[in-house]
Amino acid sequence: MTDDRDTQWVEATNAVEAAETVWIVQLAERWLVDPATAGVRDALDLALFRRLLRAPRGIAIRRLLHYDPPSDLGGEVGYERAKLEHEDWVARVRRQLAYVGAAGSMNRNDPPDCDYLIRLVILPRAGRQATVTPPDGIWIDSAPPDQVLEAWAADGLIVLDPHEVNVVGPYSDRNPLWVGIMT
Repeated sequence: MTDDRDTQWVEATNAVEAAETVWIVQLAERWLVDPATAGVRDALDLALFRRLLRAPRGIAIRRLLHYDPPSDLGGEVGYERAKLEHEDWVARVRRQLAYVGAAGSMNRNDPPDCDYLIRLVILPRAGRQATVTPPDGIWIDSAPPDQVLEAWAADGLIVLDPHEVNVVGPYSDRNPLWVGIMT
């Protein structure tokens, strides 16, 4: 059962089948901590993947996701659950990207006119304001709000590479700049 705020997501999941452009922003905490919302998220992922497998030509997908979940999600237990949920979600999306050879892949071989690109938003350190704060939403065959386009073009976003793995840096962090250097 979904509530009103998920109605656009459920309807968009059905509309993906015939879409030519899809813009998605999923930065709200609910994607990681609400089981009902996780079902909506997973259905959208599956619909996108089916669309790419069925007819990969003529589609452009742009998606903003978090690099890491927010660290203040319900204390230590809430954060650990959100972290595991996030890791599973990104791993699944990464496998889908790799399968279709999407942009960002080291072995890019996506079919002509298929352009699936995901950029990751790094959260600021505690006490600092986030620089990328577009509203969550999904836009099928229409331009997203200017705030989303500005966020997409912002510095500091990381392209999700399907073949990338997180490497623990020298300060026990998962700094994306270390990824690739040590692998």
